[in-house]
Amino acid sequence: MEAYPGPYVQHDSPLVFLSGLGERPDENRSGTSIPRQESGTRIVTASAECEGDRATQLLDKLLGHDGSQRAWNSAAQSGPKGGLRYRMKPIGRTFTLPPRKAAPSPQSPSADGLQSQHRSTELHSPLSPLSPGSPIYPDGVFTPLWVAKHQEHVPALLIAFFSISTDDTSTSRNEQIQIDINAIRTALGRSGFKTKFAAVILSDTSILHAPELEDRLSAIRRATTLDLKTGLFFMPPMSSQAEIATFVDSLLTPLQPLVLDYYRDLTRHNRRKKARGGATAESGVHTLSTPGWNVRYEVKQGVFAEFRQEMDVAERHYSQAIEDLFSSDGILEATPSWSPRWSEARLLCDILAFRTLRCQLFSGLTTGAAVSWVNYRARVKDLVDRRGVGSQTYGFDAWESRWAEIMAQLLEHAALPVFQSSAKQAPAESTELQQRQIFAPLDKGISAADRTPPFHQLHHRAYWLRLAFQSARARLGRALEIPEEDRTPPSRSPASSVAQRSKKYDTYLVPEPDEEYPFAVDKGYNHITTLRRLAMEAAREFSIRGQARSAQHIRLDLAHQVACTGGYSEALDILTPVWEDATWRDEEWDDVFSSLLYLLHDCATHVNNAELRLATTWELLAVGSHPPAMGDREFSDYVGHSQHASEKVAVKFENRQRLSPVTVSFAFVDKDTRVGELVECQLTVRSHASDDSAPITLSRVEVMLSSSTTIVISHKTSASPILETETLLDLSEAASGDVGYLDVEADLTLHPSQSRICSLFLNFREAGVVRLQQACLVVENDTFCLEHTYTDEDLMRTASVRVLHDSVLQRRLLPHSDTTAVTVLPKPPKMLVSLHQLRKHYYANECIRLELELVNEESESVDAIAALHVSGDTDDAVTVGWDSEQASQGELALGNVAAAVSVTAGLTVEAPAEPCTFIIDINISYTLASDPSTSLTKTLTTELEITVPFEAKYELAPLLQPGPWPSYFDAGDYRNAAPEGVALKWRLGTPLHSSAADSIVIRNMELVIDSVAEDATCNLSDHAFQKEQVLSATQSAMTNFEFVTRMRSLDNRSAANVELSLVVTWSREGDSAKVTASLPVPRLTLPSSEPRVLCTLGDGPAETDTLVLDYHLENPSMHFLTFAVTMESSEAFAFAGPKYRALSLAPLSRLRLQYHLLLHDQQDETDVQAEEGEGCWIWPVLSVVDSYYQKNLRVHAGSARIKVDEKRGLGVLVSDL
Repeated sequence: MEAYPGPYVQHDSPLVFLSGLGERPDENRSGTSIPRQESGTRIVTASAECEGDRATQLLDKLLGHDGSQRAWNSAAQSGPKGGLRYRMKPIGRTFTLPPRKAAPSPQSPSADGLQSQHRSTELHSPLSPLSPGSPIYPDGVFTPLWVAKHQEHVPALLIAFFSISTDDTSTSRNEQIQIDINAIRTALGRSGFKTKFAAVILSDTSILHAPELEDRLSAIRRATTLDLKTGLFFMPPMSSQAEIATFVDSLLTPLQPLVLDYYRDLTRHNRRKKARGGATAESGVHTLSTPGWNVRYEVKQGVFAEFRQEMDVAERHYSQAIEDLFSSDGILEATPSWSPRWSEARLLCDILAFRTLRCQLFSGLTTGAAVSWVNYRARVKDLVDRRGVGSQTYGFDAWESRWAEIMAQLLEHAALPVFQSSAKQAPAESTELQQRQIFAPLDKGISAADRTPPFHQLHHRAYWLRLAFQSARARLGRALEIPEEDRTPPSRSPASSVAQRSKKYDTYLVPEPDEEYPFAVDKGYNHITTLRRLAMEAAREFSIRGQARSAQHIRLDLAHQVACTGGYSEALDILTPVWEDATWRDEEWDDVFSSLLYLLHDCATHVNNAELRLATTWELLAVGSHPPAMGDREFSDYVGHSQHASEKVAVKFENRQRLSPVTVSFAFVDKDTRVGELVECQLTVRSHASDDSAPITLSRVEVMLSSSTTIVISHKTSASPILETETLLDLSEAASGDVGYLDVEADLTLHPSQSRICSLFLNFREAGVVRLQQACLVVENDTFCLEHTYTDEDLMRTASVRVLHDSVLQRRLLPHSDTTAVTVLPKPPKMLVSLHQLRKHYYANECIRLELELVNEESESVDAIAALHVSGDTDDAVTVGWDSEQASQGELALGNVAAAVSVTAGLTVEAPAEPCTFIIDINISYTLASDPSTSLTKTLTTELEITVPFEAKYELAPLLQPGPWPSYFDAGDYRNAAPEGVALKWRLGTPLHSSAADSIVIRNMELVIDSVAEDATCNLSDHAFQKEQVLSATQSAMTNFEFVTRMRSLDNRSAANVELSLVVTWSREGDSAKVTASLPVPRLTLPSSEPRVLCTLGDGPAETDTLVLDYHLENPSMHFLTFAVTMESSEAFAFAGPKYRALSLAPLSRLRLQYHLLLHDQQDETDVQAEEGEGCWIWPVLSVVDSYYQKNLRVHAGSARIKVDEKRGLGVLVSDL
């Protein structure tokens, strides 16, 4: 856009003058100046400018609504709340508006002394083709001065700022403001422009604090007749930036319709003039034609529409103006091509096309903009071919480059969201988002079925910059073809030669031929600077969007042009980054990459860069080519003789960082091997140089393995040259060397397409996975050293090896995929390890004793060490240890074990108290007497499952305590500290159920007190385990324990908490080793104040057949209790005693109620018979009900021969009486 006048290409925003807030010279654009006119309107304001921080902040906020530096799109050009963006221009108190009409032409007096009357006294704009002083008089179409007038000099709105103060109480300040406002309005009316006016009064006090301000404002309004809504504004003091911003919004919002009306008035005026016709009847014969006047009116209406931000309307007017210019009677067709007016019309047409594109991009019509660009280029090419000197000139190439660059610059200024947002997308985004980075989608209303050409989808800036670069390169090519006679300046050329140049060259916006390509190198147009700017900017845009190939390609093209002009050093700087990061290398685009290498090699040769020359020669051989100067010389000879460096040159490459003409492949023949055994591997070196290249001689090949093994194959010329394509070299003798370093020799001179296959045998001393780490190709002589290292296994892996069969090399596929690695297995141990005395089942708390036996089956003696390791899911630690005192931290030195000799060692395992499963690993590490550096390992793993041998259930029942109860009437010995509470006796039944798979012997069972509450005591009755009992699987054993609890104080009525444990001593059947297991009894909460009923067998007379039952009612509480006692009748017996009785028990008392039972001869069939010889059971039912709580008390068995059944209640065993 720099080639066109600034006003033509600048964005049109409504111009607003800000008077009274100070000037900002740096904010003013340097527009085209309008010629000075003495008749211009000068506006002078006597009031002082507003000063202070508030005025500065207000100006800053107003300038924030300036859209001059914003992007050219609808979103960026929209102000707050959908308003317009303006061209805010701060001015002083005095300024001049340009004249609206041109000054009348001076007239000479006639013979009679009177001035001659002109045929027309109508005055026109100073910039009109009808005004003699206009730069386009008499037949020019348009001038940028007209656009500059509306962009910089004639505002749509003038806002004047005045300040008033409450300190100034006189009316002079008010009167001066009124005079200035009226003067400005009068001057605006006199100027002929319909500029809108508004005044803003700044006060240092609000009306709320100074009510007299309201009268002063009213006086100003009456004197100036300004509307309070759109003409006169009051700004009180504001303390924050937000308040000032809100005031600015409230100021510009009502003024926006006035601004739009201003440009609409201009549009209507222009439309009326168009309707009246173009030139006047009195115009001369050389005046502007009617199509030219139509173009002027269309352009003006388009510009005014742009000021109103009505881009669709502006586009329509610009398009019509272009059609008028290209029409059959238009200026471009009717004006001679050699005329300056034709070039002016062509420039105007370019500007109209430029503004059409800008309007379309502003509205988001990306496809329409691309189509318009293509169509306009085709129309201009056709125009130049028909009416100009043709399109095969450097001038048209310059225009095409400029036209493409204009689109790129428009995209930069438009900042379309489709490109702005996509440029920030991460590379891992979806393909659809990545495509949106490159081109915009089709416009709405255009479907994919319309078969739109791809380029009609607007692409990002780099594509247009690349088009501009290509046209600029073509321009340079045509400039270089300019003959010498045309390169001579006109002052030194014959007139005939100069006249012929206008017919041969299109100099539209380009220099003349003598300046386009002068004889002097430092003069004329700098083509390389333009090419560099376009190429580097396009490359940067391509790189931002991840298009690395396009970025590298355009840099390569730039380097070609720079090198052609002799700038080898600069071309080298451009090519080196491309060469370092070239994607063509990995993608095997050899044609493009070889072109890069040729150019880079040529530049390196000219600047004497030895390292770069060596590297490019190496890569050129890799792509099947070679430098032209190399000929049939060998690589080392060519590089060595061409080096001019004083020191030896050394270069190092790695993997695909550089291409190599020689590749390396490596493979282990076997997938795995063992320590100390030989394993075969093959190393293949192959040349990929072109057939017409000389052979390449490698100095050596170095291979490193992960086992710290290094293989070096050095070059040694063979007695006779090797001509076969593939040669198998047997280097098996290398295995006899040092295990960490192998050095062999072979002929490494490779002709094109030749291969050397080296067969090696290796052995390893340590187990593990051995991998190929790197392979290095070295070419070295006295002048240089080149090392190409491969560390990527994928580049060296091969799926096959070569084998010699009947003197013919054959390819054999390997059965494993990872051929660059071999698994070295440990040497198999010959040690028999067994564990004796193992049982199928083990139980908690058991001491497990095992015996380990080792049998040495090696052919020689060994030195062995046994180590224990326990793992499992148990929370408790498992104690495992050797029985020997020589063991230390789980290890036991077994010492020297001769061949075919066995040794034993005992170990003990303490089983945890909880069931679990754990694993015991016994590792036997030993070394042979002949090879003490190699350790062999044999592991024995045993899993032990620990289970619980038995389960216990607990049955708690009360018993009768025969001893006396304490009494309140017996003080006793106060010095005795014995507990004084009620003694309550209990029975704990413990049925023990065997869950073991083996038979176990219960040796002893006892009850142990773990803890008792501090306010209670617990005493166990003496219990002697009767006899040992054998429990088979699923069998049970029952044992009863008795204990007495007593509270320490009669006043303590809380329950007694007792924790007990059942200690069981058992052993396996047939084994004397005893195991003690402690089974916790659930916590017992024993009430100490609840009443209870116990039944015991009393002592009856010996001579009678009666049965005596004693029912004991106990009241350990501190309350009087009343019970209703009822004995139910039964057919099994008759009883003597109260049938029904009410009993009252005093606190801390008990009562015995006795019944005599006489059994009938015939027992009811429902009675249960006891075991043989024991008698039968009867079921007396005694109901004891608490009269107060109506609670039925349960009758408990208080002695032997009495039990409680869940269904039938209390049962009494009756033996033969």
